[in-house]
Amino acid sequence: MNIHESSMMKRIFPEIHLMLPPLSRVGVQGTPPPSPLDFDYLKQWHHTLLSWSAGVVTFPACIGLFQALIFRPLQISNATFGAQVFGICSVGTAGVMASIGLLGTSAYFLKFGTDMPEAVASSLDTRHILFNGVASAVWFYILGGRFHSVLPSSLVNPGAFANRGLTASFNYASNEKKKKLNIQGKQHGCHTCGRFWLIDKFIADHQPPLAVIRDMMLKRRYILGIFPTRPKIPNQRFYPQCNQCSQKQQNYLSALSRVKVQRLKLKWRHIVTHGTSLRLYHLWLPFPIIYHMFEPLKG
Repeated sequence: MNIHESSMMKRIFPEIHLMLPPLSRVGVQGTPPPSPLDFDYLKQWHHTLLSWSAGVVTFPACIGLFQALIFRPLQISNATFGAQVFGICSVGTAGVMASIGLLGTSAYFLKFGTDMPEAVASSLDTRHILFNGVASAVWFYILGGRFHSVLPSSLVNPGAFANRGLTASFNYASNEKKKKLNIQGKQHGCHTCGRFWLIDKFIADHQPPLAVIRDMMLKRRYILGIFPTRPKIPNQRFYPQCNQCSQKQQNYLSALSRVKVQRLKLKWRHIVTHGTSLRLYHLWLPFPIIYHMFEPLKG
């Protein structure tokens, strides 16, 4: 970091040197932390927490926007090949955007005025961007996040919130399995949209759906156009699903059966976004502040 960038960071986060002295200064110069009763100290903490809050809100908001504006139109879901890579890119980019939100909010509170864009830009060079993106992805994983879970769900595959589920057959779920699935639903939410609040009873959802399996069984493939082959039927499992997603699935499968007759354009109707279903792994840490605190250790 050059002299201009260092001074700019100190202008954006002057409270860091007062509240939490860099580790290289602690014990060397014996700089004690200020008293929590000091008014200026509390005011600086107040600004820092508000700036962090901006990043905390920006992180899941960006993930939700990526689902709605990018992945759903492109028909990319958690079941798409390479979903993990798409998920890592989504989490890393959201982490960078959250960092920009944090820095911009801090610059606003410190009344940078017209210098705000320059202050934010000079505090996010290539090193900072890489650190914020990678650190956000690592923290997301540490908190139990699965990268494919930030992508939209597919109605014809286990959803982004699918857990272990239960073994299934062509028959409907027994009462015992329905009870177990209801418990899983209360713990992990609907496997498609992730909602578990205000839901008393979950539906046992076949995955892949029975209609898809029947369609696969009816399609006959031939080797050299002569010898028929037996279709490979995937193993089915039950997953808890809410009524709303179950109705969407029924409507989609019903429309799918009429596509060839009515030439319907389904587009991305089988893709379900879940930007408002938040989990612990959506909690973002203020990585620009952390980077700034530990940077003196490299000197």
